[in-house]
Amino acid sequence: MTGRRQLPRRVVAPALLLLALRAAGARAEPVPVVVLEVAGDVVYVSPGRAAGLAPGTKVTVKGHALVVVAVTEKTAALRDDRRALSAGDTGTCEVNREAAAAAPRLARPKPASEFVGQWREPVLPATTQTPRDVSLGAGGAGGRGRSHLTVIARGDGAGDLDRQAGAGELRAIASFEVLTERPLALDVDVAGRVFSAGYDSGARAPVAVRAAQLRYGSATDPQLALGRLRYASSSLGALDGGRASFQRGDLGVSAFGGIVPDLPSGKPDPRAARFGAEVSYDAPTAPWQPRVALAASGSTWRGALDERRLTAVASASRGRAWLDAWAEAQAFSSDNAWGAGALELTFASVSGQWRDRERHLAVDVSYQRPERSQRLAEELPLEWLCTPELTLGDTAQTCRGGDSRASATLSAGVRRTRWAVDAVGALTRTHGLARSLDRSAFLRGEVQLGAGRVEAGAAAGKTSFASWNSAELGAAYAPARDLDVGVRYRPELLDYVASTGPVLRHSLVADGRYAVAPALALTGSAVATTGANRDALGLSLTLVWRPLP
Repeated sequence: MTGRRQLPRRVVAPALLLLALRAAGARAEPVPVVVLEVAGDVVYVSPGRAAGLAPGTKVTVKGHALVVVAVTEKTAALRDDRRALSAGDTGTCEVNREAAAAAPRLARPKPASEFVGQWREPVLPATTQTPRDVSLGAGGAGGRGRSHLTVIARGDGAGDLDRQAGAGELRAIASFEVLTERPLALDVDVAGRVFSAGYDSGARAPVAVRAAQLRYGSATDPQLALGRLRYASSSLGALDGGRASFQRGDLGVSAFGGIVPDLPSGKPDPRAARFGAEVSYDAPTAPWQPRVALAASGSTWRGALDERRLTAVASASRGRAWLDAWAEAQAFSSDNAWGAGALELTFASVSGQWRDRERHLAVDVSYQRPERSQRLAEELPLEWLCTPELTLGDTAQTCRGGDSRASATLSAGVRRTRWAVDAVGALTRTHGLARSLDRSAFLRGEVQLGAGRVEAGAAAGKTSFASWNSAELGAAYAPARDLDVGVRYRPELLDYVASTGPVLRHSLVADGRYAVAPALALTGSAVATTGANRDALGLSLTLVWRPLP
């Protein structure tokens, strides 16, 4: 017989069994798994591809047989339609490392450097589009969303055993868009007032018009405004006249002119006129968001040149820091009655503030000279403008000059979830008929106790004519954001220079705030004071209604 030589059967059988056992060991080996997370019907387990798991590998956890649907180097994802597993469960699986190693893998992603220059630079919509304003009010264009109205009603009263006095005011602040396609609007701020008593009846006009202007442009910075302007420039107040401005990029130029309202009554007064111009720089996109305004203005009184002012206003902010500065210089004629120099720095102020969600720190330093002009000299006594040069047997008609007032204020505070502390200290140096240094300090803290809170404070101060020391202890209750009521007891020890000794006063203060509706809010305050020289009660009530927008 020819052909291959056959091995004895007793040799072949053990060899085949050995090869089968080795193949089975290469194909499968037990690996423990742990459930890491369950998201819906997807179960994430560890380990992953590094331990031999591959798509199709069977895993048994708590008696449930699952199949791997996706793997990463360290984890694997299983599908569990029963949703019976939770994080921390353990199980086992039979893995085939050779099959796992042979499983196809995704190609490594290209590095980002290979995509440089393949796309054009993005064009932001804001750089190419000029969208029109769209009214969001219920009335559509020209309707409710384009008009604004705030009504403020306020009443104040005070009295003691001898006399009582009170005042009330109903004020309306409104803005009405005249055109729908152009920013033409009418702004009005008018108030009706009543007074029960008062010796200065001339200053208590029954109607006060703070603004009544027709403007073209935004309410905060109109391009053209005519009528009673709320402000003439960044540093000048009301004016009966006009103001025009032009903006190009971050630079702006404006000019204004008109007559100055009468001081006591607020009526138009043709005796005084004011004019000037202002240059501003406003860069809201710069790192410090600086805004600087420089204004030159003048005025006339009864046809003659009166005031000549140069004013600079600056502000900047970045992150948690805010800075503000203000300076004003005024030129005076050589024959002025106040003893002023040809050019004086009449006002300067610098303030800085640092604030985050829980802490704040602020410093303010200012220097000020009395306001002096021919208009004020005719309306007010000389003593209000300067320190008169006193001469025995004669009426003072001139001033010494050099009057000034400098002050510095430091405030700081810390606020946490359940407590807060605030402190303020101030120094004021006055140089006038006499030199004096006024000092004052205030400390206040509160602790939140559920819907209520406990408040405590202390204050002390000393001036040239009196000194005081006071404390305060109170409690408040705010069950909701729309309601806050509180009551405080305040003892105060006053010591006047002209008195025979300290006077102790006791005050009880009650106040509250209630938001009746989103557009309606009510606040009130009552102060009852009793002591050796005073028994009085003061009341104040304010209602604010904003029906539009």
